[in-house]
Amino acid sequence: MSSIILELQADAMNDNVSIQSLLRKAYAIAIKLSVEDSRQWIEAEMNGYDAGNEVPMYRRIKGALQAVNPVRGPIPVHVGDTEMEDNISVFHFRQSIAEIEGIVSKHSKGFLIPFTGSQLSSIQDVFQSDFSFRLSFSATSLLPVVDNVRNTILQWALRLEQEGVTGEGLNFSTDEVKKAHMSTQINIKNFQGVLGDVTDSELNQNLEMTIGESNNFEELAKYLAGHNVPEKDIVELKQAIDSDGDIGSTGQFGSSVSSWVGNMCSKAASGGWSISLATAANVLGTGISKFYGLS
Repeated sequence: MSSIILELQADAMNDNVSIQSLLRKAYAIAIKLSVEDSRQWIEAEMNGYDAGNEVPMYRRIKGALQAVNPVRGPIPVHVGDTEMEDNISVFHFRQSIAEIEGIVSKHSKGFLIPFTGSQLSSIQDVFQSDFSFRLSFSATSLLPVVDNVRNTILQWALRLEQEGVTGEGLNFSTDEVKKAHMSTQINIKNFQGVLGDVTDSELNQNLEMTIGESNNFEELAKYLAGHNVPEKDIVELKQAIDSDGDIGSTGQFGSSVSSWVGNMCSKAASGGWSISLATAANVLGTGISKFYGLS
């Protein structure tokens, strides 16, 4: 009877076998061997990554930042700070691998991802512009995601064989299951490049929101303090909000609050606030927008 591990190796090297088929076979192996961490990665690739979960490094793709002028059309945005440009321009793709393949096949000329809501407000505050902003991606930008998944499955199957886990048909012996549990070498998440370093640099990260109602400054203050905003700066924000008064239905921060946001972003850029500039813009935009009931 053939070995399912050897079958998986052969399938991973065959470009005619779909990634979805590979993942289904790998998922069955992970379940039968009861290797939980590997199962979680495979399941995430099959179904997509939830908002609260970390996205592997190979799914963090850099696009070209553009501002959309209603008259002139898209304008490339030049950011003087390299770190800031990288942070803003990197998008975390959470879709299932099948959806990723669908994007690749349907958008042969590339695709666009617009910034919306509090994310858009944050970028507009950073650049002091009311233009819409978006990221532009080439048609081939997502191909490395597909290749990385295929290569990772191949690495995993080869490592299992090296550890003496090959299976007979769809079955594994008790000894093989024990080897899979004892080995520190077969966990997919340990493979270089799968997860990488976790940072707070993503502009589109899922920030914890604890602001339940608009115009509740106590909740806003607690939220900002949770992101290391100094107390004196929170006091200054309260003064700025009081100075601006009711912003009505304008959907825009008042001049005092906008000035405060700009000062805080400057602190982040200079290292005076222990958070990256792009994340700072998102933290402030998300929290203050929620306070005003704009999101």
